[in-house]
Amino acid sequence: MKLANIIGHGEIIRALCRAVEQNRVNHAYLFAGPAGVGKTTTALAFGASLLCRQPQKGDACGQCQDCRQVDGQNHPDMHRIAPEGASIKIGQMREMLRRITLSPYQGKRQVFLVEQADLMTHEAANCLLKTLEEPPAGTVLILISSRPQSLLPTILSRCQIFTFHPLPAEQVVRILERETAVSREEVAVLARLTGGCPGRAVRLAGVAGGYFAVRQRAVDLATGLGRASVMEACRQAALLAEDKELALIYLELLQLWYRDLLVWMETATPGLLFNRDYLSLVDREARFHSRIRLIAAIKEIEGTRDSLLANVNTRLALEMLFMGLAGAA
Repeated sequence: MKLANIIGHGEIIRALCRAVEQNRVNHAYLFAGPAGVGKTTTALAFGASLLCRQPQKGDACGQCQDCRQVDGQNHPDMHRIAPEGASIKIGQMREMLRRITLSPYQGKRQVFLVEQADLMTHEAANCLLKTLEEPPAGTVLILISSRPQSLLPTILSRCQIFTFHPLPAEQVVRILERETAVSREEVAVLARLTGGCPGRAVRLAGVAGGYFAVRQRAVDLATGLGRASVMEACRQAALLAEDKELALIYLELLQLWYRDLLVWMETATPGLLFNRDYLSLVDREARFHSRIRLIAAIKEIEGTRDSLLANVNTRLALEMLFMGLAGAA
């Protein structure tokens, strides 16, 4: 759990290390960027450096008791707040504020990571704002969000903002080679498919049954839905609804598929495709769709993913989506 071990985001990593080394740590940060790009990993490593007893050049030593506890996810001064259901609620913020008023248990600081901060309710956001206006000494808040535009402007203005951008494919490859045991062929495809977001790539690499097999089934689903009846669409939705996490992966792959059809229709450039190894099928399927329908399908899938993340009924959400996609070709 060291900043030095993070691949990519070099400018951000150097800025965080300088802040610790020069003792110029801000009271509140916002780590913004696409899901899976490395925001939470960096926040945890930064938190480790803030709690480390003997930081080295602004980075955690990786060996002291505090570092070991952060690595084991049991440090008493490292707190993580995540959505409960569809949102971060006022009760969670009040509990965080209660902890903030207490002294650090072991060292000089407390670190609070607020994950998916854009999902705070209005009441929770206002509660957090009071803390940001009068931050207690020894407290560092790190907000993590893939949709910072959804946060209150008054919250944004009180945070030091670091924007994480997608990584080059070669850096994603390095992360996959370090974190997974997938084949070189799969590594190359995953690095391309996940748009510079290594967290997504690692998650897809761990899909039960193998990533290539799951992607093939997702492509089969997409091509089949274009000619399916409403009854068949509902049947497919029922099958996929049995595993919500797998359903989210399928939706991500479906979105990439329809995106490729649209890109091919507009450009006929293989190098722009994520699924370029399916070029002949992309060319054939693109002929059955209109530009407007493809754009609508991509938006519908995104809306369904948001609904599943907000804990709506998985089967109902998938049925609505698949019935909309059925017979679209």
